[in-house]
Amino acid sequence: MKKLIPTLILGTTICMPAFAQQASKESVKELLKITKSEQLIDQSNEYISKFTASSIEHITHGQEVNARQKKAIENYSQNIENIVKQDFTWAKLEPEMIKIYVEEFTQEEINGMLEFYKTPVGQSTINKMPIVMQKSMQVGYQQMDELMPKIMRAAEKLEKEMQEK
Repeated sequence: MKKLIPTLILGTTICMPAFAQQASKESVKELLKITKSEQLIDQSNEYISKFTASSIEHITHGQEVNARQKKAIENYSQNIENIVKQDFTWAKLEPEMIKIYVEEFTQEEINGMLEFYKTPVGQSTINKMPIVMQKSMQVGYQQMDELMPKIMRAAEKLEKEMQEK
């Protein structure tokens, strides 16, 4: 019996799944700093400004606007800029980002990312990723511009079919 108890304890220990250590908030903060996540927010704000201008161009179809419309557009642009400055800030996003990383990554994974992003290749990846993301989004928008008329035609067809008896 004395040999059975240590054998059972050893067997239980070996068979227990290995639980990965949860990432620490401090290591996640370091990762977010190294990856320049806060700067991505600033770049996103710039992108939102460009998107706002583009949406205005789309709405007006490049046509001349009268003084009242011009004022409305200026107010709209200023309103969007104020909303983004107030609500899309690193101070508001950082705690949520940390929470996501802690929930999704183990400490070992965070350590691996830290190690990678500290290398020249990692730093190059960080510096190029905003450009890659921006170009990827442009491709996505172009695809959507091509798809939307087809989707709208399909929706119109469905609407007609639904009205038929």
